[in-house]
Amino acid sequence: MEHMEQLRVSHLKSRVSLVVGVVDSLTSQSPLGNTTTVHLEGTRSKAIRKTNGSYIFNDLTPGTYLATVTSEYYFQEQVRISIGSTNAIAVVQLSPKPSYPFSPGTPLIRMMLHSSAGTPLQGAELQAVVLSEDGARARLMTEQAERGSEELTLGSFTGGVLAGDTYLLRGRGAKASEEVIRIAEVLEHQKRFRLRDKLTKAYARGALLMPVQMTRSTERGEVVIAFRGNRIPDFTADLMISYGSASQQVIKEVAVAEGATTNLGTVCLTQL
Repeated sequence: MEHMEQLRVSHLKSRVSLVVGVVDSLTSQSPLGNTTTVHLEGTRSKAIRKTNGSYIFNDLTPGTYLATVTSEYYFQEQVRISIGSTNAIAVVQLSPKPSYPFSPGTPLIRMMLHSSAGTPLQGAELQAVVLSEDGARARLMTEQAERGSEELTLGSFTGGVLAGDTYLLRGRGAKASEEVIRIAEVLEHQKRFRLRDKLTKAYARGALLMPVQMTRSTERGEVVIAFRGNRIPDFTADLMISYGSASQQVIKEVAVAEGATTNLGTVCLTQL
């Protein structure tokens, strides 16, 4: 009995330093399977997995840590997290690999990336932006979001906007500003959101949040891009491929249809 009391007291002294939420970027749920691990470089602290899919680290020394998240059906992700005197919360979205068991209705783009010599291109980064205005996830509701702002107030939602999401914030008009933004935190459900980085431009009411899907190529050069809940049967997407030491970029406009796979075949890229 005395031993149990000591265990209870020592447990109460543990201090939560970091909560890591791991999310499937396609379903917005916990990752499929039970192989997810979260490793924090530079500490012996082991993650405690909670039933809601989050991972808890206790009693960390303040500083910056590299978190590595691995899971069977997803690309490995690494995120730098700063820990202060209060507990930090980080959300890591995992991108599905081509081997992911996609549901039949998921709109997909598939392709193989090869060099001009015919060898597979591994680790190319791909970004697909929904272009069709009907596919906007939300709109800016304040009269003006100034340059340097770290918060957005949104409305006219066509789906959930979640921590970890990436969007193209696009103004209205022929020469409107646009930039890629990342949602860091939901401050007020379906209303206020904190950005990971400050806005570099100003935007007026009605600016659109266009969904951005991000992934990379496998060691075989294989690529799959899956689109989450756009609620429109057909849409076009700008596909940007960044690769090589010089970060060359290729942009293709791709037509995507609900419940269908757009197969681009083998795309050959010239490396400098």
